[in-house]
Amino acid sequence: MNFLALDLSVRSTGFALWSQGQALPVSGTWALGSLEWRGRAFVRLHKQLLDLHRVASLDEIVFEEPLSPGSLHGHTNVATLYLAAGLAAHVESFAEAVGARHRAVHQATWRRHFIGKMPRGTKTPDLKHMAMTRCRDLGFDVQKHDAAEACGLLDYQLIVAGIIAPWRAGVLEREMMPSIDGRAAV
Repeated sequence: MNFLALDLSVRSTGFALWSQGQALPVSGTWALGSLEWRGRAFVRLHKQLLDLHRVASLDEIVFEEPLSPGSLHGHTNVATLYLAAGLAAHVESFAEAVGARHRAVHQATWRRHFIGKMPRGTKTPDLKHMAMTRCRDLGFDVQKHDAAEACGLLDYQLIVAGIIAPWRAGVLEREMMPSIDGRAAV
């Protein structure tokens, strides 16, 4: 089975592709365009997805749920939300067209799984740094936080699917081994 995870963004969409039997996922980023040219961003996303599907027939696609309108703050505006929802809708449409299962995952859900406890008020740049650090701990060679977050989404989806990926096998063993003082070793 081939799994694809996407951290959708017009400026830098992170992707992580893993096929059963691979030691690690292939990951990276795609620049899709700008806020002014939404249609072009959707076309570029479609082309990237199609290229990946041609290389490894996609069985399952997971992506980060777009922000809700109630999340407007900082640099996020209505145009950004429109684009985020459009990218997510395009992924769902593509998955349906090629017969791949698909699922949106809330940002906090996969982050709690992948990076652990996040103290209230942790800033977005810190969370992105934590995802990069976790990827490196697991042996992933990621260059950008968008790719790291896609790897986190992928890792979460595999656990949900009941698959223990090769990079997780040793980690789970260490987490379950008791240490000398009786607490779990990390």
